[in-house]
Amino acid sequence: MKNIAQPEISDEEISLVSRTIKAKGFVEGKNARQLEKEFAEFVGTKHAICTVNGTAALHLALEGLNISPGKEIITPSFTFIASANTICFGGNVPIFCEIDPETFNIDPEKIKDLITPNTKAILPVHIFGLPSDMKAINDIAEDKDLIVIEDACQAHGARIDRKHVGTFGKVGCFSFYATKNMITGEGGMVVTDDDDLANRMRSIKNHGRGPKGGYYHYLIAYNFRLADPLAAIGLVQLRKLQKMLDQRKKNAEFIRNTIKEFDQIQVQKIAAGVTHGHYICAPVVDDKKYNVENVINKLKDKGIASRRIYSIPCHLQPTYLEGIKEWRWTKFVSYPDYSKIKLPVTERIASNHFEIPIHTGITKQELIYIQATLREIFG
Repeated sequence: MKNIAQPEISDEEISLVSRTIKAKGFVEGKNARQLEKEFAEFVGTKHAICTVNGTAALHLALEGLNISPGKEIITPSFTFIASANTICFGGNVPIFCEIDPETFNIDPEKIKDLITPNTKAILPVHIFGLPSDMKAINDIAEDKDLIVIEDACQAHGARIDRKHVGTFGKVGCFSFYATKNMITGEGGMVVTDDDDLANRMRSIKNHGRGPKGGYYHYLIAYNFRLADPLAAIGLVQLRKLQKMLDQRKKNAEFIRNTIKEFDQIQVQKIAAGVTHGHYICAPVVDDKKYNVENVINKLKDKGIASRRIYSIPCHLQPTYLEGIKEWRWTKFVSYPDYSKIKLPVTERIASNHFEIPIHTGITKQELIYIQATLREIFG
């Protein structure tokens, strides 16, 4: 069976990792510094700061912003749970927002309905690699004096009018997990143009040290450092990222053009001027006579990996229905009764999507085979 995701690793990554280990470069060092420099150049931002993973990147951003406990942060429910959980780490309150039925991203019009005097920030997610409507989100944030924190963990290469996502808000967060468009295995990055915020985040990720390092510590902080052998993988990956993105785009467009043949299936709508990162291609089955689990099983029977990646949105996860009652911040912070939240568009998309592999390891012959299988199922 062709894997749903497959990292592209060459002798170049292996060689640099080997040289790093032989030089005893285990802790975050010169590879990480170079990765930060080149990643900042790639996305077009002033500062880029390595972290141990994408969750840590989100956590670091929120800690760096020093948002008071109890403040509300609006975010979509149709996403990986780290987007919501990291809001809770510092005692903030995730407020789950409905998504747009055409893009599967947070719906700016619905954001407006959720803003209260206690709202402090908006945390949009560029789901599957498709940019959220950052102009509308930033307009709302400016009008209501809110902070924008971008979860770009799935969106390497995604742009709006040639401007890379992660650079529209106060801070942007990326993941280099093993399935992403570029990887380090585990790893992440925070980007910002704010000098003070960057300095604070660099301290927080390194035990509260100052810029000179050593054993003077100035903040209660964490260890979110990225090991240099992993940074070495990321450095090579970044240098060939555009080539990998181009291949993902070709694969995704082939599948998207096939899906256009069928009225029963919906793919994310890509607006003019928007560049999709093509991390995931996950169409939605809109016709009730096609059970999504049957579709997934038929694809698997044909040797094509498929799944519902976010079948249970965050507001329906046991974490927020029950687990939140045991969370330590519950003694001090009032969380909503998440069981009362109804997000019909989110729940429909979550229940009825199925993923199709579009990674760089998919061959033209395999794409044609997937096309034929989709035609067999939906034709």
